[in-house]
Amino acid sequence: MTDDTKAALQRAIETMSAAQAEADREKLVCLTQIATDLPTRAAEIAKRIATEQPEVTKSLGKEGVAELRLELEAAAEELGQQFIASVNDIKWPLGTSYTKVENRKIHSALFDHFFRRTGSLRQVLVDHGYKVGESSPFIPQSLYTESNFTPLATALTALGLANENYGKAKKADNDATVEDLWGD
Repeated sequence: MTDDTKAALQRAIETMSAAQAEADREKLVCLTQIATDLPTRAAEIAKRIATEQPEVTKSLGKEGVAELRLELEAAAEELGQQFIASVNDIKWPLGTSYTKVENRKIHSALFDHFFRRTGSLRQVLVDHGYKVGESSPFIPQSLYTESNFTPLATALTALGLANENYGKAKKADNDATVEDLWGD
C-alpha cells in the first residue's frame, strides 16, 4: 500500500458514503411523496370506477359512498406506509460509468415490488359491490408520477459510480500493497 493509493481509497470510501447517504435520503423522499399522494390517487381511481358503475354507486347512497371513501383512504394510507417501510427491500437500480439510472428503471423497481400489494385498495371497491376484474385498477404506476423520480435517479447514478470508483481504488491499493510486500 502506498500513501497515494491509501489516500485514493480513503477518498473513494468518503465519496461512496456520501453518495449512499444522498441516495438513501432521496429514496425516502420519493417513497414519502408516493405515500402522501396515494390517498388522493386512489380516490381518483375509485371515483372513475364509481362513475363507470353508477347503479352500484346509487345503491350505496351518500352514507355508503362516505364509508367506502373512508375505508379506501385508510387502505391507501396503510399501503403508503408499506411503501416507506419497504425502502430497503426494493431492488433499486444503480448507475454505472456507462449508463445513468433512468426514471423508468425506478418505476420498474417499484412496480416489481408493489404490483401484488395494491389488492387492499381493489378489495375496498369489491366489498362495496363494484365489479372489478382480477387485475387491480390500482396498478403501481397509477399511484405516482414517474417524472418525480429524477432526483432519485441522479442519486442512484452517483451511488453506482461511487461504488465503481471504490472498487477501482481498492484494487489499486491491493495491487500496490502486494507489490510492496513482494519486494521485487
